[in-house]
Amino acid sequence: MIPLDWFAAGSAGTYLLTVMTISIAVCFPLGLITLNYSQVDKLWSLLPPVYCLIVVLTAPFQPRILLMNILVWMWGLRLTYNFVRKDGYTWSGEDYRWPVLREIVKNRFLLELFNLVFISIFQNFLLLFIASPIFYVAYHPSESLNQWDLVCTLLFLFFFIIEVTADQQQWLFHADKKANKPWTKDGFLKTGLFKYSRHPNFFSEMCLWWIFYAFTFSVRPSSYINWTILGTVSLTCLMNGSTAFTESISCRKYPKYKQFQQATSKLIPWWPSKMAD
Repeated sequence: MIPLDWFAAGSAGTYLLTVMTISIAVCFPLGLITLNYSQVDKLWSLLPPVYCLIVVLTAPFQPRILLMNILVWMWGLRLTYNFVRKDGYTWSGEDYRWPVLREIVKNRFLLELFNLVFISIFQNFLLLFIASPIFYVAYHPSESLNQWDLVCTLLFLFFFIIEVTADQQQWLFHADKKANKPWTKDGFLKTGLFKYSRHPNFFSEMCLWWIFYAFTFSVRPSSYINWTILGTVSLTCLMNGSTAFTESISCRKYPKYKQFQQATSKLIPWWPSKMAD
């Protein structure tokens, strides 16, 4: 349960809820007016670091929340850079899946209901909840940094490097694809990390936030489940659903993608079976 005094005037909880509410109030009307449903996407890499910083600045100081804040800012800066180079912050920048969704759901009322409930409200709550482990840690009596914090930090950095590598491989592939390089003729990436997982960047992203949640074990080692797990579970479900939608698009665009699905693990890296040429 969440103690009510965590949300007393001037506490971190009050500021966190205020920022989230403002984000919802901005994202929905912008999507409604522009028919561009990537408004939350543009805040995805920005809000969790801001939430973590709010906790550090308003909660009683402890080294653990400073460490967690640094890790999330690393994540946010990397993801923001990746979004910038894809022109995601331009006024017309939009995730390629939203136009496909508009083709499927032609009823404007249903689209805007989806924009309000799922995109603007649910995803903003999700961004707050995936950052909530730092809030949980800050408001529980805590020991000094320990070996478990070291394990979590090293695992976070490991998957961070995997995600950076996967994103860079994908970026270089699309650059070669635009240049019509022969090795990109199938239309999708199946070398490097993508030889072992169809979505190594998605897998790493989920792992990062599970590890971030695991920091809460340092303050409550006897309890491995607390309310902040809702964010990590929701993110895992969202990314699995998003992956399925992404792959349905890829199957329609690329004739050989179904062979790739049969030969290569969806998320967890594993040795591939032989894929027909």
